[in-house]
Amino acid sequence: MAKLPQNPRTDSSTPGDPDATPPPETFTVSSRRVKCDGGGGPLGHPLVYYDMGEENFVECLYCDRRFVLDPAAKDHAH
Repeated sequence: MAKLPQNPRTDSSTPGDPDATPPPETFTVSSRRVKCDGGGGPLGHPLVYYDMGEENFVECLYCDRRFVLDPAAKDHAH
């Protein structure tokens, strides 16, 4: 579940686009299911859960954190 898949400017890997916005933080995870609270505390957001489905990453719809599946993870072969 990529954030705004129809808009390539949301992906920092868009080659040659100086206006591409990178996600604030990237985390390598070992599971396709992740949770995010924005870091908790007063700057956080409600706890949300995401499933990558067939993708190898997912971005939080609240804070844009990107969770990338570790290629060595046993959950990689879905």
